[in-house]
Amino acid sequence: MLVAEQMSSIASLALHQHKSILLSTAVAALPSAASFILPPSAQRVSKQKLRASQLDNIDGEKPKMLSKQLEKLTPRVRSIGYMAIAMALHFGGYEFFRNSCLAIFTSSETGFSSAAAFPLANALVSPFSLLLLWGYGRELDSKGPRVALRHTTLFSIVFIAIAAASLNLCHSMTGINPIVGKALIGITFLFQNSYQYLLYTQHWSFAGSVLTPEEGARWFASLGGFSSIVCSIMGSMVPVLLPRTGLYGMMALTCLTLAVCLICSDRAYALAEEHHFDPAQQMKSKSKTASKDEHKKHRIQKAIDLFRRVPTLGALFCEVLSWQSLNTILGVAFVSALKATISDDVARSAYTGRFYSYVNGASAILQFLVLPSFMKFAEPKWIWRTMPIIPLAVCFFQMMQPEKSLALLAAVMFLAKVIDYSIRAVIYVMVYQPLDFESRYVGKEIIGVFGSRFGKSGMSLIVSALTALGWTNLPGLCRLSFGAVAVWQASTIWLSGFLLSQKEAQAVAEEQRRKEKSQ
Repeated sequence: MLVAEQMSSIASLALHQHKSILLSTAVAALPSAASFILPPSAQRVSKQKLRASQLDNIDGEKPKMLSKQLEKLTPRVRSIGYMAIAMALHFGGYEFFRNSCLAIFTSSETGFSSAAAFPLANALVSPFSLLLLWGYGRELDSKGPRVALRHTTLFSIVFIAIAAASLNLCHSMTGINPIVGKALIGITFLFQNSYQYLLYTQHWSFAGSVLTPEEGARWFASLGGFSSIVCSIMGSMVPVLLPRTGLYGMMALTCLTLAVCLICSDRAYALAEEHHFDPAQQMKSKSKTASKDEHKKHRIQKAIDLFRRVPTLGALFCEVLSWQSLNTILGVAFVSALKATISDDVARSAYTGRFYSYVNGASAILQFLVLPSFMKFAEPKWIWRTMPIIPLAVCFFQMMQPEKSLALLAAVMFLAKVIDYSIRAVIYVMVYQPLDFESRYVGKEIIGVFGSRFGKSGMSLIVSALTALGWTNLPGLCRLSFGAVAVWQASTIWLSGFLLSQKEAQAVAEEQRRKEKSQ
């Protein structure tokens, strides 16, 4: 309820300033969801106790007694609230875009009917994401993180709007070469699999920079839970909206959510700059002290030097590769069974909408009810080591089943996504908190955009080649998934060896903040 009261107040400010219908729909669900989840005793906490305990813990100082309710919240709390709303709307809009793209891509009429097409398209995601990463790097180096996030979000809005309009035009007009339509579908699919990581890693980089490791252990699960609630609501809206908007109209709705996301994320950075906790301060101070040779270095060389200097990034890169390889195999098996079971495009999109709605709902329950208490005493390194045990057992059970039904494959995919959205999403961000600005913004983007897409592309290329040769079917994919989860287990154990305890990470973060204030 503490999170709900603060987030509701922040949402009210956003509604007053921007008057957004979509924002009000997304945020209105938070108080009701929190009142359903939390016991009545937790709901009776007074506002005075909230200000005295929670806000003091966040900023270390009591907020001034101001007339407006929202001004009682400290600037850091408000900035995190704005970024949480931005991230939630980004993920919520992605539900519309993902379900539409998947239905269009696998359509027997306008999409790709070959079994090798889906893994082959995933294999091309990695080079496409490199282009986005290159553009982001230029913006970050020249303009800083705030402008980089602003421009990448604007680019995403424009791209999705043009893609939806172009696909609708190709579908409605006769005489257009089908190859043109397939090319547009392919490009849109590549962007859909890349832009999500490009934006949300920037959102999390801001949150991880503003909050300390101790605060992150307490609040990251709730921030992720808020996103899961919004995603669950929007995912459940897909079957309702599809008959009215169609697949292309559903894609266009993503532009509206991203527009509000842009407003909120920019407001978060504005508060950070105004109250002197801007994450870019480290970047500015380093730029002043950097030598001419460092400025002249190519971005690739800078990235290599960064990974050599911070070995944790290399271990995390390998973990992401193995995790995305596992996800790709499970995803290909799930999509293959889905296409074979449900032939209608709209029905297939509605099924995936409900599926991800359930995934986000289960993730929200874990993030609000389980993880906040669990993270108080559990060290992240031990969570990394034990997290793959259940997926390992489930993939072994799946491999041993004689019949690979859609229900079985959906259940395994459900488990993987819930782990990814809830547990892994929290401890993944915590890895970066004791690291420097370059690791949090450059290294994280390389791993999140290129590393994750490279893992997906590499495994997709292997699966596509095996499918084309006729060596891979559903039983074969299940055996491959068991091998992939074993590799992921090994990578998490290796990564855990580089991680600090929560107390050590907190001490490092506090030392970094003291250095920033002294500069």
